[in-house]
Amino acid sequence: MGDSKDVMNSYVTRDLRKMFSPGEGWNIDREPECGGASFAYVVSRKRFGKSAYYPVDVCMEAAVSAEKAGMIQQQCDKARAAGVALEPMLLFVPTGADVTAVPADIMIKYLKVLKVEDGQVIWWKKVLPAE
Repeated sequence: MGDSKDVMNSYVTRDLRKMFSPGEGWNIDREPECGGASFAYVVSRKRFGKSAYYPVDVCMEAAVSAEKAGMIQQQCDKARAAGVALEPMLLFVPTGADVTAVPADIMIKYLKVLKVEDGQVIWWKKVLPAE
């Protein structure tokens, strides 16, 4: 039986596959080595002699702290310093999470299965209307 982290990774992987189709040559690697930096995922593709690398991180908190945002930025800087040409960072967060501390160059993606309600992260299922 898997833990909640495994379940979240399956949702993140599903969303990444929708954005970056493996049929178009995209590879989704979980926790790969990327120029000495560590990311939850790196989505990559080599096409026409040019490689594209999208680093991906996941934050399952009600708010992304300034410390977490700083750590993400440091990992990107570390990979770039090692010569890896990174595309913009993707950060997956629960729907409604406070992302004010996240730098503008990081793309925010909301996980629709989680929602922030009253400062807590909860599983979010659509409620059927009463009959």
